[in-house]
Amino acid sequence: MKTTVYRQSVLATLSLTSIFAVGCAGSITVTRLAPAEVNLAGIKRVAITNIDGPDGETFSTLVSQRILDSKRYELVERAEMDKIAAEHRGALDAAFEQNQGVEIGRLLPAAALIAGKVNESKANDNVTSRSDTCTRYDGGKLFRYPCTRYTRLVKARFVTNVRVFDTNTSKVLVSRRLVAEHKKETTATDGDPATVDSDGMLDQCRNEVADQFLKMIAPHPVQEHVDLEADGALPELKQGNEYLKRGDPGTAVEFFARAVAKADANPSLKPDVRGRAHYSYGLGKAMVGDYDVALAELHMAQTLKPQPAWMDLEMRVRAWKKDADKVSQQMKDGVAEAQPQQQ
Repeated sequence: MKTTVYRQSVLATLSLTSIFAVGCAGSITVTRLAPAEVNLAGIKRVAITNIDGPDGETFSTLVSQRILDSKRYELVERAEMDKIAAEHRGALDAAFEQNQGVEIGRLLPAAALIAGKVNESKANDNVTSRSDTCTRYDGGKLFRYPCTRYTRLVKARFVTNVRVFDTNTSKVLVSRRLVAEHKKETTATDGDPATVDSDGMLDQCRNEVADQFLKMIAPHPVQEHVDLEADGALPELKQGNEYLKRGDPGTAVEFFARAVAKADANPSLKPDVRGRAHYSYGLGKAMVGDYDVALAELHMAQTLKPQPAWMDLEMRVRAWKKDADKVSQQMKDGVAEAQPQQQ
C-alpha cells in the first residue's frame, strides 16, 4: 500500500465559511486527519470484550460503530469473542489484566482487545427555589410583591475506564479514564422551570466519550479555519480561491503558481502584493500535501511582508507535516485508505 496516499489526503476536505474580513478574501474550513494518540501500526483486527457497568452495552455499541466508520481496523464479531470466552470459562479481559492472556491470545482472531468499565452514567434533574421580591407595573405605578424563583439544573456525566491489550503479549497498550459532562439551567418565577432533555444530554456525553476513545487508537478528522488572500493586481488569486472553495486544490495551485510568476516578474508590485501570491501558493501546496514547497513559499511571503496570519499558517503547516508523517505510519497497515471526502 502506498504511504503517499495518506500524505496527500491528510488535508481531506474544504468548505467555505461565510466569514469576510477587511484585508483578506475570506476564510475556508479545512478538515484534515490528525494522528491517533497511540500508534497501533501493524494491528489490523480489534475486538471488544465486555464493557461492564451501567450503559456498558450501549457504550460498546457506540465504540464498535466508530471503529467501523474509521475504516482503520477490522472489527471481530462479538459472537466469536463470546464463544472463546465460554470455552475458557472466564472473562477475557480479566485474564489479560492478570497477565494470563498470552495463551488465550493465541486463539483470538484479533491483535488487540478492548475492555473497560463504565463508572458513571447519569443525568440529575434538580429544582431549587428561593424567596425573592419581584416588581411589576400596574397603571403606571411600580409595585413590589413577594415571589418565588425556581431554578432547574440538569447535570449529565459519563465516565469510563478503557484499556487496549496486545493479545500476543498480554501487555496493556493504553489505559485511559475518559470523561464527558454537560449541564443546563432553566429558571422561572412562580412556576415550573422549562424541562430539559436530560436523556439527550447524557447521550451527548456518551458520544463524546466514544469520540475520545477513537482519537486514542485511530487517525481522526479535525477542522481548522484558514484565511485566503486576494489582490486586484493579481486576479489569479481570486480564481484560485474559488477552486479552493469548491474543494479542488489541484486546480487552485495552478492559478496560484501563475500569480507568483506574474508577481515576481513585475518589480513595480509592492512587497505585500507579492507576499499574497506566495502565501496563496504556499497554502495551495499544503492542501495537496506538498509541505516542503508550502513552507518555502510561506517563508518567502513572510520575507516580503511579515504578517501575523501568514506566520501563523507557516507554523500550522509545520505541524500538519508532522501529523501527516504520523498518520502515514499509523495507517500503512490499515484495512482501508483514508480517501478525501467532500463536505
